[in-house]
This record gives sequence, structure tokens and C-alpha cells, in this order.
Amino acid sequence: MIFRYRALRMIRSITVLVFGTVMLFSCKTDIKEVNAIEAARAGLPNMSGENMELFYSDSARLKYRVTTPLYNKYDEENKKYDEFPKGIHAELYEKDGTMVGAITSKYAKKLEDEMLWELRDEVVVINSEGKKLETELLYWDMKKEIVYSDRYTRLTSEENIIEGNNGFKSDQSLRKPVFNKVTGVIVEKQQP
Repeated sequence: MIFRYRALRMIRSITVLVFGTVMLFSCKTDIKEVNAIEAARAGLPNMSGENMELFYSDSARLKYRVTTPLYNKYDEENKKYDEFPKGIHAELYEKDGTMVGAITSKYAKKLEDEMLWELRDEVVVINSEGKKLETELLYWDMKKEIVYSDRYTRLTSEENIIEGNNGFKSDQSLRKPVFNKVTGVIVEKQQP
């Protein structure tokens, strides 16, 4: 019985040793395969999510809320940005928690280091006063709290419609818009 136990133990030890040796020598790193995997990974996001709701705050104060069907985060050495390839709906808030306005677009990109949003394709901004801004390209500088564009823009309010082809600049709540080379018409709406 002792002989069998020692024999079984020796067979197990030899089996483990042989198996371990085979595994050790069968593992090799092919640098071409590693480089191919790295190259394939280069264009992919570091993080991705569907039907996301993102909250951005400063000192525990909600600044804006973003909902999106698709969110991608890229965090590479020279490019750090969030991409929203299927668009966004964002709501902006004042310090007291009241909503300043909302922005929607069919595509958006937020550059992390610059704190700059690029919104494209059917961009619509509506502020708390009901002013509605429409354009195909809008930049939102979060540091300076301004929005601007160099494309055709239409601003509709209760009193006026302003159209311009050479862009505009405004505070992010659209209270003080300035149009460059207005080419549109200001139309006074008739009172009933």
C-alpha cells in the first residue's frame, strides 16, 4: 500500500513536471501578433455605453445633464474626448438649480482638455426665455460659458426672427447674441 502511494505520488509529480515543461516551452510571444492586436485596438474607445445619462457637476452643483443613445470615451495620449455619434440632449443649469436651457444635436464631441463641445447636424438650442437657435454646427466653450458658430444660424424669439450666414457668438443662455454680418431679416411679429 505504501509502495502504491509513493508510486502514484511519483507519477503525479512527473505528470505535473512534464505538463509544466510543455506549457513553459509552448508559450512564446510573437511580436508581430502583439503589434497587430495593438493596431486593431488603436481606433476603439476606452469606454462605451448605450442609452446613457451623464451628470456634470462642479463643487457638488449640477451644471448640466446629458442623455445620449451612444457614448464613447477616448483617452489616448494626444486625444482625450467624449463622442456622442448618435446625438445628445443636454440641459444646462444655473447655480441655484434652475434650468438655463437645452441643446440637442445629431452628433456631439466634447474635447476634455479644452472643455469644448462641438455639436453638429440639426443643432437646436432653446433657452429659458423660449428663444430658439438653429444651426448645423455649434461650439460650446464651457470655460468661457459661450456658444458660437460660423455657419448659417436662425434665432427665433417671440418678437423677432434673425437669420445670418456668417455665424454668431453669445453667452450660453442666449441672452446676449451677437451676429456677424447679419444677412437675414428681422421680422416683427404682428400682435393679434
